[in-house]
Amino acid sequence: MASINGVTGGWTSYEESVNKTTGDSSLNKEDFLQLLVAQLTHQDPTNPMQDTEFVSQLATYSGLEQQINMNKNLESLIASQNASTAASAMSLIGSVVGFTNEEGLLQTGQVAFLDIVGGEVNLILTDNTYIPYSAVEQVGYPIQKYTDTDTDTE
Repeated sequence: MASINGVTGGWTSYEESVNKTTGDSSLNKEDFLQLLVAQLTHQDPTNPMQDTEFVSQLATYSGLEQQINMNKNLESLIASQNASTAASAMSLIGSVVGFTNEEGLLQTGQVAFLDIVGGEVNLILTDNTYIPYSAVEQVGYPIQKYTDTDTDTE
């Protein structure tokens, strides 16, 4: 299938046109609009595009633009969620957390620091146990053990 390449004005294959303008095999909204304008500019005056075809192509363009905007909003929402999760996890540093280990037993440990990899928050405990933030089932404060030397007896 051949199309008019709006950049060079010459005839090229569809794949060559897409690869030259985008660098890959996917079309973005600018490419779609460029192809639509080129089609309208170079259409045969004796056989113009039907109204229904034009409306269909505009609807496709509108849908593509809405999907792109929705993707941007979702990416922003995910980034905000990741930042909120990291902020919540930061408050656990120094706390004791309870989680279920691979054997299904409840374990506890004190949180030493956080490790954030690819937006995923993981906790590193003082005994070097590495657990995902989502695995935390319980949270508490460490209990300080007092001995007789800790209190003043006068």
